[in-house]
Amino acid sequence: MLNLKLGVLLGSLLLVASFAPSASVGDYEELCRLFKNGTRIRKPGTCDQYIQCYDGDGTLLTCPSNQLFSPSEDKCVGTMANSNKYCGNRCEGLDGEWVADPTECRKYFYCMNGVPLAGMCPAGQHFDESSQACLYGVDSICVDVNNICELVAEKTKFRNEKDCSYYYECDKNGKHASKSCSTSKKREYFDVESGNCVAPNKVECSAHSKEGVCSSSNVVKYVSDEATCRGYFVCKPLHPVADLDPLWMQCPEGYFFDQDRQLCGTATSVVCTQNRCDGRGTMLVTSSNNDCHNYIRCVDNKEVTEETCHLDHFFDERVEACSSEIIYDKCCDGRS
Repeated sequence: MLNLKLGVLLGSLLLVASFAPSASVGDYEELCRLFKNGTRIRKPGTCDQYIQCYDGDGTLLTCPSNQLFSPSEDKCVGTMANSNKYCGNRCEGLDGEWVADPTECRKYFYCMNGVPLAGMCPAGQHFDESSQACLYGVDSICVDVNNICELVAEKTKFRNEKDCSYYYECDKNGKHASKSCSTSKKREYFDVESGNCVAPNKVECSAHSKEGVCSSSNVVKYVSDEATCRGYFVCKPLHPVADLDPLWMQCPEGYFFDQDRQLCGTATSVVCTQNRCDGRGTMLVTSSNNDCHNYIRCVDNKEVTEETCHLDHFFDERVEACSSEIIYDKCCDGRS
C-alpha cells in the first residue's frame, strides 16, 4: 500500500529499464524496431529478400524471380553492384584476412585463398572488421548484425537503443556513425519517425543518458533523469569515484519523482515541466505553468496541447475540469 504521506519509498520501486533483444538468427524482422515506418531492409545474407517495416514490426518479402533487392535504390532490380559481397562468398579474392559474417555480430570468416572458414567470437564479444579482432560488446559499434548499413539506403538514420540522445546514420560506404542530439546548452532526443532531434517529452524513451548523472558519494543518491517526470537514477555510493552505470527507475503511475524530497510524490505535488502525461493514459492533467490555471491534454501518455481555464477559473485534476474554486496544487501554485 502506498503510504509515506503521499510518498513512495524509492528503494521499493520496480526497475523498468529494458532493451529489445538482438535479432535471432533468421528472425531479422526485429530489426524494424530500429527504423522508421516504411523502411525496407535487405535481409542479412540474402540478395533477393527484404523486410518491410511498419510500427516496429517487419514483414519478409521476396523479389520477383531473377531480381535482387537494392537498398540504395530501395526496390527490386535486375542487377546490383557488389551482390557477391552481400550474399555470396565474402572471401572471394582474399587470403589471410578476416571478414564479418553479415548475419550476426559475433560471427566472422577467415579467408584462406578465397575459401571462407567460419568462426565466432567468445560470448559477449563482437567481431570488428576494421581492427580484424574480437572486441567486447561495450567497445563495439556493431548493431544486431554486422555492417547493418549495407542493408538500407545511404543517409538512413536509426535508433541507438542504449541512449535516446544519440542515433546512428549510414554513409555511402555502408558504414554507420554515432551522432548526438544534445549539446552543452540543450538536451534533445532522437525521433526516429521524423529523423530529427526533438524535446525529450516528445519521445518515448527508457534509455536515458547516464553521462555525468552521478557524482562521488558515500550514500545512495536519487537523481532526476531530467527528461521525464517519473524517471530517476539510483546512484550507488562508490566514493571516491562516481557511479558511471546508475540504475534507471520510474515512480508508479500517478506519481512523479521529487528531487528535493528524494521520493515519489503525487503528480499534483511535484513541479515538473517535462512530460506530465507519462503514465497518465488519456486524460486532462495539471500543468506546472500559470499558477494552476493551465491544464494539459494527454493522449496515450503523451502531451497533445496545453490550455488555460477561462476567466479566473483554476484547473482541478481531481475532476479533470476547470473550477471556480481556488486551487493550490504544489506543482503549479506561485510559479508565474
